[in-house]
Amino acid sequence: MKERRAVWIVALVVYASLVFIISSMTMSGGQPLLHFPGGDKVLHFLEFGLFYFIAWKAFGKHRFAAAFLLTALYAGSDEFHQIFVATREASILDWLADIAGAGCAATGIILLLRTGLPAFLRRRILATENKDEEGSE
Repeated sequence: MKERRAVWIVALVVYASLVFIISSMTMSGGQPLLHFPGGDKVLHFLEFGLFYFIAWKAFGKHRFAAAFLLTALYAGSDEFHQIFVATREASILDWLADIAGAGCAATGIILLLRTGLPAFLRRRILATENKDEEGSE
């Protein structure tokens, strides 16, 4: 099981690196990728919802709180980093969208763990290292 967690830790480092690299790129013409009001917030929400899930898989005990704290801190540092990138700006609303994505990911995981999944999905998606750990948080 430790090998599986190591894979998730590597995935988290790679994903965090990708977030940093993409945040370092200037946007062509400063235009958002999704051309509708709040489209950039949707991207922030999804980006850090996935970040939370990967962090949750990488942590052991206290994984819900630790993954949420790491996601919130990394999202905040990402917004701060964007102050120094041309055509980018830091935004508290972007950070809140990041946190909302993490919160929804955490809520979704909790609901899935409590309501149950078919066994084959449970093993693949939400596999935990210790069965009694699932309901502990």
